[in-house]
Amino acid sequence: MSLNKLVGGDCGGNNSLIQLSNIVRRDANSQMQSRSDSMVSEFLAQNYQPPATFNMNALLNNLPKDNVQKGASTSSYVPEVSAHHPVSRPWTAGPSPSFMAQSMMPGFHMMQQPMLHQQPVANIPIQFVNEAEVEAMESDDVKAKAQEYVNSVKEDDELAYNQFMSFMKKISAGELNLGESEVKDQRKLSRDEILDEMAEKYKDEWDKLSDVTNYWDTEAANGIAKEYTFSEGNVMLENKSALEIGKEKLKMGDIPGAVLCFEAAAQQQPDSAEAWFLLGTTQAENEQDPLAITALKKSLEINPTQLEGYITLAAAYTNENMSRYAYIALLDWLKASPKYSDIFPQDVDPRKLDVKDLENHVKALYLKAVHLNMNQIDPDVQNALGVVFNISQEYDKAVDCFKTALMVASDNAKLWNRLGATLANSDKSEQAVDAYHQALNLEPGFIRARYNVGITCMNLGAHRQAAEHFLVALNQQHKATSMFPESSTDTSSSTIWTTLRMVCAFMGEHELAKQVDARNLSELNKFFELD
Repeated sequence: MSLNKLVGGDCGGNNSLIQLSNIVRRDANSQMQSRSDSMVSEFLAQNYQPPATFNMNALLNNLPKDNVQKGASTSSYVPEVSAHHPVSRPWTAGPSPSFMAQSMMPGFHMMQQPMLHQQPVANIPIQFVNEAEVEAMESDDVKAKAQEYVNSVKEDDELAYNQFMSFMKKISAGELNLGESEVKDQRKLSRDEILDEMAEKYKDEWDKLSDVTNYWDTEAANGIAKEYTFSEGNVMLENKSALEIGKEKLKMGDIPGAVLCFEAAAQQQPDSAEAWFLLGTTQAENEQDPLAITALKKSLEINPTQLEGYITLAAAYTNENMSRYAYIALLDWLKASPKYSDIFPQDVDPRKLDVKDLENHVKALYLKAVHLNMNQIDPDVQNALGVVFNISQEYDKAVDCFKTALMVASDNAKLWNRLGATLANSDKSEQAVDAYHQALNLEPGFIRARYNVGITCMNLGAHRQAAEHFLVALNQQHKATSMFPESSTDTSSSTIWTTLRMVCAFMGEHELAKQVDARNLSELNKFFELD
């Protein structure tokens, strides 16, 4: 898939006869409140241990030499399709549909209809009549012909009761009048007139079909909800400092814990662009792009000047195979930027361009932005160009853009992850591992980078190491939600679970795959000897 610009409440007077129930309710509320307070305290006091970063040299040295495959790397962008490994998305690797086991579909049996039964062919001579003869027919002639036909087949029981026979009997009896004038009026309509008449008659039906076609290009058709779905049972809803606590957890590398805090902050302050922005960018790192898109759109609706939001949004759209939306987000970044808004043409409506023209339009504008100041590197412009080149699968150019951006922003974990994904899609898996290593050194809890390392291990044939990285990511996501045993919501990434199952199949561990289907982390951790 191509690599787009990376960026990037739901979860929820008295009388004397009822005084006793009020007292009971008050006591119950008191107990519930104390329990809630204890859960908050446990959440805040949780000593988050960032996952240990991996040893890249040890990984590469331990790879099975006979199984190393360099031809199909797929971490975040769209690589060539390998015969054994998944195709990646722009900033996160995702398994290709070709590797999913096809579901067994039940046979479809068409209901037989009487009108569709094949009738036995009658042994009756067929005569062809030209148009001139038809026009010369009088109604009496039509009746006579009908009667002649009825007489010729009256002994045929198969034909005696079919609908055409009934029709012919009505004509011969004079019950139906096919006048010459009516036939001629029908025949006077030209082909174009008939088509125009049909177009007008079925205009509404054509419009509906057109709407259905356009529907598949909408966000709803791609699984992007208009409203954000919050986690249930979030204990941080009662904490008014949820936003600040979330920022601290983000610094500590506790991505899932930060997500819960930012969700609480967004529900407490639904008009806070900062809360929605932090929620969106953190969900992008948490391998949850659809939720990231919804949150980032909320943020930009409130504050359209948040430039980083457009970049993260473009990356999330790219990961969801929505390149048109990614290009629009990149154009919105240019329009919102005080530095580059002047280069945006006012006489072009990008929403009316097809995808290829839109790609060329965006690419030309960002190249123009680069040339505005050749003596200074703008990492945001280079970042955006890297996304565009990934979408067009010009990976070498994308690598140059990300490396240029990292010359002035070497502490940006997202850039290192994007570089790793691009290298992986360029069949440079070993170099990709190094880039992911840099990203995880900066942010040990970066779940997306961790997942991408697992994908690269898969492409190198190191399936056990790949499974271990996927499990580390899933354990990170599970740690925060385990604080809320009353909630039935599973916020772990389905993409990671699916890829883990694929790895188990590659390893020949089919019994272990059943534990993946049951999402049994404890048994999986035992098998791979993870604490």
